[in-house]
Amino acid sequence: MRALLLAAALLTTGAAQADASVALRVVALNDWHGHLAGDGLSLPLGQLTGGGEAERVPLGSAAALAGLVHALCSAAPHCLVLASGDLIGAAPLESTLFRHESTVAVAGAIGVQAAVVGNHEFDAGLAELQRLQHGGCARADATPAQSCAAPAPAYRGMPFALLGANVQGAGLAPSWVTDVGGVRVGVVGAVTRTTPGIVSPSGIRGLRFEDEATALNREAAALARRGVHTMLALVHEGGQTDGGDWNACPGGLRGPVADIARQLAPAYAAVLSAHTHQGYRCTVAGRPVVQASSYGRGVSVLDLTLNPATGRAEQVAAINLPVLRAETPAALREAALAATPAPWRAPLAAARPDAAVARQVAAWVAAAAPLADRAL
Repeated sequence: MRALLLAAALLTTGAAQADASVALRVVALNDWHGHLAGDGLSLPLGQLTGGGEAERVPLGSAAALAGLVHALCSAAPHCLVLASGDLIGAAPLESTLFRHESTVAVAGAIGVQAAVVGNHEFDAGLAELQRLQHGGCARADATPAQSCAAPAPAYRGMPFALLGANVQGAGLAPSWVTDVGGVRVGVVGAVTRTTPGIVSPSGIRGLRFEDEATALNREAAALARRGVHTMLALVHEGGQTDGGDWNACPGGLRGPVADIARQLAPAYAAVLSAHTHQGYRCTVAGRPVVQASSYGRGVSVLDLTLNPATGRAEQVAAINLPVLRAETPAALREAALAATPAPWRAPLAAARPDAAVARQVAAWVAAAAPLADRAL
């Protein structure tokens, strides 16, 4: 009898463990554009608090971004770090002068695991994007930009997945799948289909940019056949609201990403958007659609509750958080913290600039200084 009771207890415990939910945190940055040092970046305090405060809050820098990402992920049992496109391109000298190899290296140090291509990833053409993706040194040319230069004389490529489900002919993976506490989660990427009209034609010759929702839903069906039932749409396309509070949706979300979100398969738990450089937290067709401004001044955070029995997301909470700098005045820091809901306030308060990333960025800035300071 004791053996039967023990067996029953073990079965009950096993069933309870199997039914226990899995918590997943997702941290996403968008439109970073290689702003490693983050000099001069800020946002109005009112955008962070939902009030009308006009004071500018100093934000950004790769070191501060890394510190916040690490604090957020340390406070969660499972964490993914994603980028919604335009990591590179239209960037400061510490990125551009080194063919963006510096930005790729720092993104890896921050912990980025998957990124979707943005339109700016095609600025220098497909061949250069593929070199950045897979590694190797670029041949010297007439430009002042240097490849495999100090402080990194070798370049090994992107230490994260690069996605583009709607880009035909570039050899990009449509999705990236990872195991989260026994639940398989898919990240599917798509870039704005308007890319051919906003980059040099020579850079995308032979490529086709498909309708974003069509490609996202096709990949969702393919992932479902593989047993993946929770997906995140990483979309380099955006929208607009009436502005103000980046954790609200004043006037509702308008623009291409709203249309995309309305067409997505139910398996998509959220849309991490980009491209328009706005801050917003909206709900479209029952799912969060978020964007955290640009240049590393903020991150979007999703907290998902996953059901291991079904493999589906049952709850999703979303927020945009500021990347507070070490020199952010105490009063402005406290105001930003006071406006942050409790689940995210503690990691935001605990975040400190990452010293290793700060040293890495300082080395790239110093290497760029001789050219940056040259008199013309």
